[in-house]
Amino acid sequence: MPVSGYSPYKEKEFKRKKFFTDFGGGFKFKKGLFAFLGGVLFLFILAYLSLGQLRFFVNHPFGFGFFEKNYLILLQNNYEMRPAGGFITGYGELSMKMGLPSGLEFFNAYDIDTEEYVTPPYPHEELLKNEWYQGYTFRDANWSPHFPDSVEGMLDFYEQKFPEKKVDGIVVVNFSLIEALVERLGGFEFNGEFITHENLFKMLTDSVNDVDRHSEEALSSRKSILPQLVRPLLSELKWHPFKARSTLVQGLNTKDIYMWMANDRMQQKLTDRGWANTMILPEASDFLAVNVANLGAKKADRYLLKEVYHHVDLNGDVPEITTTVQFEFPGGTNIYSDNYKGYVRLYLPGGAEVIAQPDETQVADQDGFKVLGKIVEVKAGEEESYSFTYQLPRSLLEADEYRLYLQKQSGDMKRYIVTVENQVDHGLSSDDFVTLENKALWEGYLRSDISLRLTMLEDSTPPYPIEQVFDDLGMVSIYWNEPISPSSGGDALNYEMIDLDHENTDVTDEIKVTYAEVVGGSISKLEVEGVTEQNLERYQIVLKDVRDLSNNPISPDPKTVTVVQRLND
Repeated sequence: MPVSGYSPYKEKEFKRKKFFTDFGGGFKFKKGLFAFLGGVLFLFILAYLSLGQLRFFVNHPFGFGFFEKNYLILLQNNYEMRPAGGFITGYGELSMKMGLPSGLEFFNAYDIDTEEYVTPPYPHEELLKNEWYQGYTFRDANWSPHFPDSVEGMLDFYEQKFPEKKVDGIVVVNFSLIEALVERLGGFEFNGEFITHENLFKMLTDSVNDVDRHSEEALSSRKSILPQLVRPLLSELKWHPFKARSTLVQGLNTKDIYMWMANDRMQQKLTDRGWANTMILPEASDFLAVNVANLGAKKADRYLLKEVYHHVDLNGDVPEITTTVQFEFPGGTNIYSDNYKGYVRLYLPGGAEVIAQPDETQVADQDGFKVLGKIVEVKAGEEESYSFTYQLPRSLLEADEYRLYLQKQSGDMKRYIVTVENQVDHGLSSDDFVTLENKALWEGYLRSDISLRLTMLEDSTPPYPIEQVFDDLGMVSIYWNEPISPSSGGDALNYEMIDLDHENTDVTDEIKVTYAEVVGGSISKLEVEGVTEQNLERYQIVLKDVRDLSNNPISPDPKTVTVVQRLND
C-alpha cells in the first residue's frame, strides 16, 4: 500500500538536497560552481583575445590541424638570399592530431638529394657549377618569388625521397625570425653554451665551416646545427607565450614566416592576409618587385647594402620609368662571405615596354609579369648599379591618380627611393608621398608589401615668362615656366613690342611682330621687324591671351615684360 503523504518528487528533491549537502550545501555549492566555470570561461576568453592576429589559426581548426595533418617546416638562411627568402638549410616534419602536435622532428636539407642530375634554371650552373656541384636539388627549389610556384618542384624532390609521406602544408621560417625570437627571450642555454642573438649567426656558421674541405666524405656528411637548435628554442618559448606571440605576428607581417596549404580554401585565406608570399598584380596600378638571389657568395647578404631608385615621369603620353638597383659591398670579405655574385630580377606589369637595359639582360613574359633578369657581380669594397628604363601602358593609371605596389622580398631588407614627376604646374597630393609642387618623394626600408597612392591635380595656375632674350636683331625668345598652348603662344597678334628709349632717346624703333611660334613646348620665338642696333636698350613686350596647355591665361592679362638688347656683349 502506498504510504500516506509519499511523493516521488519529494524523494528526488530530498536526494538532490542531500547531494548538495554532501558537497558543501545547496546554494553555496551552486554559486561556487558557477563562479568556477565563469572563471575558466573568462581565462579562456582572455587567452583567446591575447592571441591577437594568431586567433586566425584557432578560428580554423579543421583547416590547420583538427584532423590528422602533416606539415613541412622549411628553415631558410636569408643571409644567403634566394628568391623565396633564403637558402634552405634544414627542414622539419610536424604531425598534428585533434588540433595538437603529435610529432616534430628536424633534419638537414642536404639529406634530401636526387639520384640523377637535375638541370637547374638559369643562371645556377653559370654561377654555382664546380667539382662538388650536384645540380638542382630540394635546397635550391624555392626559386620562384611567388611561393606556390616553388611548391610543386619542392614537393617533387621531397616525395621522390619519401614517397609514402603526405604533405598537407608548408611553413617557411627565415633565420632572421629565429634571431628575433632569441632576442625576445634574452638568450638561452644550448649544448652548454649561452646563445644570444648577437652570437647566434657566428655559432651556427662556424659549426658548418669547421670541416675538412678536402674530404668529400666530411663535406657530404657535414650537418647544420640550426635544425638541432629549433627544438630547444621552441621548448623555451612555451614559457614565454606573449613574447613568442608578438614576434610571430611581426614575422608573419614581414614575411619572415609564411605558409602554403594544400587546401585551396585555406590557401586563399592565407593569401588574403598576406601570409602566403604570393605575387598578384593589382588593377590600375604600377607594380615593382626587386628580387635577388645569392648564387655562390656564401653569407654575403649579411653585409651587402641594397637600394632601389624608382623614378616615374608622368610628363609624356605614357608613364616612363627608370628603376636602378644599386649594390654596395662595404669593406672586404671575411670567412663568411665572398665577392658577391647572384641574380637580380625585376617583376613589372606585363604591359611594360622595355626601352633600355644593361647588356645580357634576360627579358621574359611570365604569368602576367614582365620579368627582367641580370647577373650581378660586386667585388668587396665596391658598388655596382643596374638601370632599367621602360614605359607603362596609360591604362594602368586612373585619369588623375598614380598608384604603385611595392612587393617585399621575403628575408631581405632593401631601401627604396621612389620619385614621381608630374607636368610642370600640375601639383600632386598624397597621404603616402611627400609632395613638392609637381614632384613627390617616398623613401624607406621595405618591411612589408606596401601600396602607395598620389593624386595628380589639375593645373589651375597661370603661365608666366621667366626670361626674355634677343637672339639677334630679328628674333626674340620668351622662355615660359611651363608648356604653353601652340595656338595662343604662336599667334603674333598676342605680342606687341615697344622701344622704351631707356639708353638712347635719339632713336625710337617702330617694331612689328611679324611671326610667332612655340618651340620645345615652352619657348615663344618672335620674328620682329624694325629693331636697330642699340646695345643695352630696353624694350617692353606686351603679352595678351597667352594660355598654358590647361587653358589658364596669363595674369594679369595683358602682361608686360622687359627685354634688353645685349647683342654686343
